[in-house]
Amino acid sequence: MMIVVENNNTNPAYNHSLEEYFFNNYAEDIFIIWRNRPTVLLGRNQNIYKEVNLEYCNKNGIDVVRRPSGGGTIYCDLDIIQYSFITKEREGDSFRYFTKPIIDTLLKLGIDGEFTGRNDLVIHGKKFSGNAQYHNRGKVLHHGSILYGGNLESMKNALRPNPLKFVGKNISSVTTRVGFLKDLMDLSVTEFMDEISKTVLEDFDIEKVIVIDEEIDRKIKRIMAEKYACDDWNYGKNPKTDICYCVKHPFGIVEYGIRIVCGKIRELSISGDFFGKKDIYDLTVKLQGLKFSEKELREALKDEDVSSYITGLSVDILIEDLFYKECIDEELVLNEC
Repeated sequence: MMIVVENNNTNPAYNHSLEEYFFNNYAEDIFIIWRNRPTVLLGRNQNIYKEVNLEYCNKNGIDVVRRPSGGGTIYCDLDIIQYSFITKEREGDSFRYFTKPIIDTLLKLGIDGEFTGRNDLVIHGKKFSGNAQYHNRGKVLHHGSILYGGNLESMKNALRPNPLKFVGKNISSVTTRVGFLKDLMDLSVTEFMDEISKTVLEDFDIEKVIVIDEEIDRKIKRIMAEKYACDDWNYGKNPKTDICYCVKHPFGIVEYGIRIVCGKIRELSISGDFFGKKDIYDLTVKLQGLKFSEKELREALKDEDVSSYITGLSVDILIEDLFYKECIDEELVLNEC
């Protein structure tokens, strides 16, 4: 059974708090569709200072909120649609499963969209939707962003995507990569949202609709005050590091920050647009204090499922990344002894 939650709030911190409330408190499957006021949504594992033009966002009244899922940083506003599914964990390619209602809606309107890569939907090679997931306690929160329209100028200026993201894609920026659905149909953004909702109602066993009452609203606002509206959550942990570099993998861009003192790892940060089920911070803590040697790190990781932190990662890949020859200077490894 699936429940539809009606949500007309445009505060991004509130909306992710709403997701968390229903994720933690309802056994039924959930569908939510909404919009945000001008906002930059940061992936859970990303470095806010490198991905976001904070000066531009502050100057132009653009919210910056970190979501609970991995993936990349996105810009959204009232012409960009957000949607969420909350269900039990699914086997197979759940990204395709949860994006199917969007593809089905477009087909009804005579438009052919397709799923591509890790998590994108495209039309004629132009991306119109990115998707991300958060996993915990046998459940999955899948949320997607749909570019019905949007302010390209704000998108271009608010985001600072890693140049590695465009390598091999024959494009040079976010704005040249994306396409807007409003150019393909004669509907308003809210009318298209209604079309998506109709498709979800047809595709799933929808038995009831929940309207946010005062009690639920109060609980959502408590989550917002304690997490999604807080700098500690949104700005994240950014330890001092001496060596910083990025590696591009099929499963995403991984950025490493390492500080090594007397041959041991004093600080380690791992960030990027990757997906994973566990908090990457927990993995970095496990490696701090260890000797910076392949033998000792392999020993520490021998019983660790590193793919639970970064989907697609293996111990061999992690070791190769950490000892990236072009970036690791022997003098830095021995510094401050």
